[in-house]
Amino acid sequence: MGDPNARVMFIGEAPGADEDRRGEPFVGAAGRRLTQWIERLGMKREQVYIANVLKCRPPGNRDPAAEEIEKCSPFLRAQVRAIRPEVIVALGRYAGMLLIGTDQDLKLAQMRNRRFTYDDAGAGLQIPLHVTYHPSYVIRREGSSRRVSETRPTTR
Repeated sequence: MGDPNARVMFIGEAPGADEDRRGEPFVGAAGRRLTQWIERLGMKREQVYIANVLKCRPPGNRDPAAEEIEKCSPFLRAQVRAIRPEVIVALGRYAGMLLIGTDQDLKLAQMRNRRFTYDDAGAGLQIPLHVTYHPSYVIRREGSSRRVSETRPTTR
C-alpha cells in the first residue's frame, strides 16, 4: 500500500488483527507508530510504500514460520521490483533476515545500525537496506516499562 513511485519502502513481518481484517498493512497501533516515524523523517505516509513479508496473519499472531516466509517471499520481491525504492527499511527481525538474504538466525541487535544491500540480481536491483525494530515491539516495550515503573514503590 502506498505511493507506487515511493523513494522509501517499509517492510514489516506479517499483518496483525486490524491489518488482516482491513487488508491493509500497518493500520492499528503499530501503524500509528509507523506513521509517527515517517513524519519524523519529514515525509507523509502517502509518500512511502508499506508492505509485509507475509500477506496474511499467522494463527495466534505467532512469529512467521520459515515455510510461510518462503511461500510469500516471491510476492514481496515482486512488490520491491515494481516499486524500485531508493531505500528499504525492514521492520523487525524476520523481515530483516529475508531481505538481507541470510539463512543465519540473526538477532535484531546484529542487524540494527548497519547498512545492508537488498540484492535482486534478476531485476538488476541493489537497494540500501536498514533494519530496525517493528513498531509493535516498541509499543510492547514501552507498555512493560510503564507497568514496571507504576508498580515500583516511591521513596519520599
